[in-house]
Amino acid sequence: MSSQKFNEEVITSIRNGNEETLFKLSKKYFQTSRRWIRRNGISDSATPAIFAKVLVKVFRDIQQNRLSTHVDMDKYIFNMLNEHLNKEKEARRFLRKTGIQPSTDMERDAVSSCFSILDYQSKKLLSSRYTEKLSFEEIASRFEFSNPVIAEFEVHKALNQFRQISMARLNTGIQA
Repeated sequence: MSSQKFNEEVITSIRNGNEETLFKLSKKYFQTSRRWIRRNGISDSATPAIFAKVLVKVFRDIQQNRLSTHVDMDKYIFNMLNEHLNKEKEARRFLRKTGIQPSTDMERDAVSSCFSILDYQSKKLLSSRYTEKLSFEEIASRFEFSNPVIAEFEVHKALNQFRQISMARLNTGIQA
């Protein structure tokens, strides 16, 4: 079966509500995805969770008609893996810089995924303050806040949002 024919069948099948098609995708892409993720610095124990998140994202994108039946599934899945990997690395860098160190791999993955689901503005504010070590004056200038007090308020608001999401997920054991 040609790659294009496989892609069309997968997309059409998922759009028609056939969730078993995910097993076909998993069977076809899991081992190569796992090797790729490991080569890019993520522990072997974390690779199944990352692959599952990407597979769910692909499933949602197909169901919400965000993908054409002409998409190259190989490239799309690896682009999604790369995007997720970059978010994961950004979150882990942030956690190292801020000194927030969950005690287990499961907690670390949960907190990293919490950071990755923050809105773009919150991520940038927190990274500017805690990774780049910018002062509130510098943050006010960069983000065009009227004064440093507003910048401080926005940073603390983003940090509180991050803490609330993290604590809720850690306390309930839910992975993002």
